[in-house]
Amino acid sequence: MSFSLTSISNLKHATPAMAFLLMRKCLYSMLIVLSVAFAGCTPPNDPMLDMLEADLKKTKVDDLSRTMDFIFSEVRFEQKEFKDKLSTGLNRWISYSDQKLQRVKWSQDELSKPLLDQYSSLAMLAQNDQYSFLGTDAHYLQESAWMAQVADRVVNSKMLSGFELYRLAADGYKPGEDTDDPLCEIIEKLHPDLDAENAKKLSGSLKLFDWIVRNMQLVENSTGEMDEDAINAATLNKSDGSLAQRGITGVGYERYPWQSLLYGRADYVERAKLFMLALRQVDIESVMFQPKTEGSQPWAVGVAIGGDYYLFDTKMGLPFPGEKIGSVATLAQVRKDPSLLSRLDLTTEESLKDETQYWVKPADTKELEGLIYVSPESISKRMLALEQSLIGDKRLVLAFNGDTIKTRLPDVEGVELKSWDIAIKTHLFRQAVREALGQEKSTQMRDKLRWHFLGESYIDNFIIYRTARARFFKGKFQSQKRALSLNAIESMKRLMYDDADLDAVATDKRLQRLLGIRKEVDQSASEFSAQVESVQGQMRLMRRDAGFFLSQCLFDNSSVSAAKNWLNVLKAHDDAQRWNDGVVYLLGRALEGCKEYDEAIETLSDTDSIQAHGNLIRQRMLKELVSKL
Repeated sequence: MSFSLTSISNLKHATPAMAFLLMRKCLYSMLIVLSVAFAGCTPPNDPMLDMLEADLKKTKVDDLSRTMDFIFSEVRFEQKEFKDKLSTGLNRWISYSDQKLQRVKWSQDELSKPLLDQYSSLAMLAQNDQYSFLGTDAHYLQESAWMAQVADRVVNSKMLSGFELYRLAADGYKPGEDTDDPLCEIIEKLHPDLDAENAKKLSGSLKLFDWIVRNMQLVENSTGEMDEDAINAATLNKSDGSLAQRGITGVGYERYPWQSLLYGRADYVERAKLFMLALRQVDIESVMFQPKTEGSQPWAVGVAIGGDYYLFDTKMGLPFPGEKIGSVATLAQVRKDPSLLSRLDLTTEESLKDETQYWVKPADTKELEGLIYVSPESISKRMLALEQSLIGDKRLVLAFNGDTIKTRLPDVEGVELKSWDIAIKTHLFRQAVREALGQEKSTQMRDKLRWHFLGESYIDNFIIYRTARARFFKGKFQSQKRALSLNAIESMKRLMYDDADLDAVATDKRLQRLLGIRKEVDQSASEFSAQVESVQGQMRLMRRDAGFFLSQCLFDNSSVSAAKNWLNVLKAHDDAQRWNDGVVYLLGRALEGCKEYDEAIETLSDTDSIQAHGNLIRQRMLKELVSKL
């Protein structure tokens, strides 16, 4: 053992207490060296070094704890700062954890290897066998935390007003005072073949699916058939790769899951991704079914329960209707009884549009791919190491092992299980967008990215907006007395700026600070004015979004009647047209929950909604149930 002269030289810079500790350490070390030299025996443990080692271990734990607190925090930060803080904190923790990391047993699972071979050019996949965290990992961890928070509170919710259709289907079920999970009891009535454990799984799945459909407004996101000229006109780069690599939008890969959550909208495949991620957080496996017929698109999510797959259609926004109203059909049942598919065709009384037939036919269900959702981060060594180090309420499902998951999925004839590349396509698409944003001064490029500026950038730059959404995911709807922060409902109300607020931005210094507006020393008056006008434009978009998000908060907080009243107000607002489909659907659900059945049926009859097909099927089921009252 030796002591450091550097430590002695540093005494002049230390506080008196630290100087005493350093001197004591040095003197103690000298005594040990002398005793070893003269006695020739093994020295005893140095209590001072043991104390310092304990402090070092505490620092290691604190690095991880502080970083995870940051991930779970409801307070959002500037995006670059957020990514830098996370990667720095986790990489510092990794540097301290060599011995612990030796116990991490990681290998690349066979199911994911085809993805690694196909997309070897993606830099992050080349680093899957390393422990270092990447800047892009911040958003993956954020999305995992948000999904965990949503899944935990939604699965454990006892709210029944959002499931009135199912209550009616279960012969007007009325929960007892001591009922722990009323929806689970309804599922047991609608599915008497299920044991208690599987009924609970189906109940939890239904709750999560319902939350995704209510809170993620369905958007169309299909490029359709594009000729080469159209592709060249839309591409963001000189790549000759896939549409995603060229920055051309397409079904399922335009948004990361965390972006869908933040923006409150998703196409039907993005809804499916969120549903599957939420299920994974509560230890339920699922696949996305896609017919093997040529030109087919993903169809429905199959949730693995009791040796079969229960079907959930994110395009219709409905669990796949079974033989009995309110029940959820399985893949085996749909294959056995083709009428379950044909019954989903709309009648001429329900819709006069050209496309009224259900888009999947019985023959399409015979041979299916069961696509297992894989994100590049989840198959990495670093995420496995992190997941195994998390304890208590900070535990997250982060790592993915396809081989293990495959063994937990039902082995069904005519279903080929394989890894799904949709998350990797999102990374490729977003990489193309980031690179194109560096050329935003080009008028042509700005025109191609107009969808980004109108639908995303104002949210990414508006910190208090993201904080309000984070409070919503956490389910923070109540505030304690003298609380220092707002709850989700208060946050959304605060974002509903009036015209006086907009006018005040130009002169109110306090408001400017809150909105992140700063006049730089070398900034001209015209440049500062342009900055203010830009923020005012963002505020107009904010108040439009916050109005709809407020109704979601009220619904989630079991204030269904208040949500109904507010949604009726929103319908008359011109600036709420962006959310019209979501307003119509949620209003129909709120009216249903308030037992105003005729009004709910009328509201769901809107045939202009993107989700109109599913809404009309729901309307049909509600009509039949109400007719029996």
